[in-house]
Amino acid sequence: MLSPAPNIWEVKTMEKKTFSICQVSQMAGVSKNRIREWHDKGLLPQVEWIPVGTRNHRRFTQDDIKLITKIDEYQKQGFVLKVAAEKAREK
Repeated sequence: MLSPAPNIWEVKTMEKKTFSICQVSQMAGVSKNRIREWHDKGLLPQVEWIPVGTRNHRRFTQDDIKLITKIDEYQKQGFVLKVAAEKAREK
């Protein structure tokens, strides 16, 4: 008997549920471009890359989503991006 096809938007990597950038954008209320910018600037260091064909796709965990949400909240309070990211990482 064949197993059902996996949901391409919901992938488990290393036993952790991960999410696409589109899903994260919707959940966190932050644009995909802003998330990409923050990742490219090194503010989201834990984001995983997975190969899909000839391209790589970012995959985000619940912790990544929480961090993105916190950075966005601090920016809305008036903090510059670097400070917002530092404050978001504080526990």
